[in-house]
Amino acid sequence: MEYRYHGTDIDGPTLNPEELYVRNRNLNDLIGNLTFTGAIYHLLMGKEATPSQEQLLDRYLTSALSSLTDEDTAIEVIKTVVASGATYSQAIIAGLMVDKTKSFEQTIALVDLEAIGLDRNNQIGLYYVGLIPSLMVIALESIQWVQENKEKFFDYQKIDGKRVLTEGKDYIESIFTLCTNRNFSNSTERKIFNDIMVSLHAGWGFLAPSVMLPRVATSTRVPMHQAIAAGFTAAGPSHVGACEKAMEFFTAVHKQCSGDIEAVTIEILEDRLAKKEKIHGFGHPMFKVDSRNPRLRSIISEIDMRSDFIQIYDITAEFLKEKRGIHPNIDSISAAVFLSLGMRPPYGTGLFLCSRTSAMVAHILEQKDKPPFGATSEEIRKWFGPFAVGVK
Repeated sequence: MEYRYHGTDIDGPTLNPEELYVRNRNLNDLIGNLTFTGAIYHLLMGKEATPSQEQLLDRYLTSALSSLTDEDTAIEVIKTVVASGATYSQAIIAGLMVDKTKSFEQTIALVDLEAIGLDRNNQIGLYYVGLIPSLMVIALESIQWVQENKEKFFDYQKIDGKRVLTEGKDYIESIFTLCTNRNFSNSTERKIFNDIMVSLHAGWGFLAPSVMLPRVATSTRVPMHQAIAAGFTAAGPSHVGACEKAMEFFTAVHKQCSGDIEAVTIEILEDRLAKKEKIHGFGHPMFKVDSRNPRLRSIISEIDMRSDFIQIYDITAEFLKEKRGIHPNIDSISAAVFLSLGMRPPYGTGLFLCSRTSAMVAHILEQKDKPPFGATSEEIRKWFGPFAVGVK
């Protein structure tokens, strides 16, 4: 059995040089050159979409995003688990457990995805890729509602502006509007938000826990939405949630910067290092340098995007490189961009998962064609035969 990468034909990292690849293309070549919708098509199909294919897929994703009605059972389920004290990820997982067959059938009837080579399994997976941003907002906004109003239950319709009308918007702008309650103000906002989402969507193969767990789950033949939910269970502060933590750190630093941003940032960093506190978004468990950061920082310079948060990111990156020899990872630069666009920290986790869901779907579909448990009996016996249990 041969694989393009370690155990998968979809995506994976290399160590010499340290790079990420998706379907035989360097991820950095995709960042800045493909739309988020185009990157999803490339991830699933292994080739770039034509303009008409991308347009159809974008229309489908946008339709899925807006398919949630005020009476949808998923909203009530999310409200109920939030009232019990559930976290964001737990609320999303609960929402994913609601049967969406009827909604899916209504959505797929609007767009002929078979015409662009996407079969029913792809259609089901992409329906959830499109839907996740809406579930994200319901979960995050309901948690905020409970925290601010000290009420266990809330009226979803009171979350002003969050039920986004997608008419006239494509998929990437619909997601942006969900998170900010506004449209893109210019082309540079669209570009950098799109490029961040592309940078997060794939590249690590099944090494990433948010991809590994869906593969394991689907090997037992669970339905698509349940396998995706398994990926959401892997969202913790050291994976997926690190962007949110970085956003919280940059926000805390910014609140103290009444004057010299550089001096205040360095003072806070020195204090944190003295207390041996972790600075989220810096360092990496595998790479010495996350190859996506220089690429994205170059794009930020090209579009002349400036903000206090970008400055704090740059100061922190230089300081930690000099003091500890560690470099920033994708979470910190994403955090700086999201904050610059006016997003609150909880959206760091949410947007990471919205993007990574596409990789979950691609890997679920690949694993779906393998035997139950991911291997034949002969292969399993060969792998585990030397590891006898209970024998001295």
